Amino acid sequence: MTPSGQEAEPSKSRQRRERERAETRTEILRAARELARAEGWEAVSMRRLADRIGYSTNYAYRYFKGRDDILLAFVKDGFARLADSMRSSGTSVQAAAAAYLDFALDEPDLYQVMYGLGGVHVPAAETVSEGDAVGAVMADALGITNPNDDRIARIWATAHGLAALHAIRKLPVDRAHLHRLLAASVDDLLRAPRQPEGDTR
Repeated sequence: MTPSGQEAEPSKSRQRRERERAETRTEILRAARELARAEGWEAVSMRRLADRIGYSTNYAYRYFKGRDDILLAFVKDGFARLADSMRSSGTSVQAAAAAYLDFALDEPDLYQVMYGLGGVHVPAAETVSEGDAVGAVMADALGITNPNDDRIARIWATAHGLAALHAIRKLPVDRAHLHRLLAASVDDLLRAPRQPEGDTR
């Protein structure tokens, strides 16, 4: 009998089912990313994924509600990994911004779906907390507590803009050049005098 206040440990059969479910979800996600890399995110569909991993479409629906659910899983994982990468890069604003840019360059297909680039759309309202985690890392690096501080948006927009322009080949420079542009922009921002709250000039 389980002592009062303690939950019974999951049975071995339940643990096995949960493990098998996690493994199947991982397999479906792996197939989705391989398909996206080969043909773009618009090619990802439940039918294509079921064919790719040798399951029926109905079977795939046991693990994801549909294509959008799969994309949402990638977005949430992507933002969590991005925040972790920035957090582990160091304590400076420059280091966090550089880690952001490196993530975007190293994971271009994942970054594309995270930000709805290339025609991919995931409802932003469903990933607010994950996006907020990235902003929180920038706030910590800046030593501020206001999540709506303009400096966060400006650094984020600069890093994202450089990554996006590079991705669509409107900024065909190498990684080192991109980092120099970002570092210079961050340095300019940190040197600029702060405007009073509410000043829109």
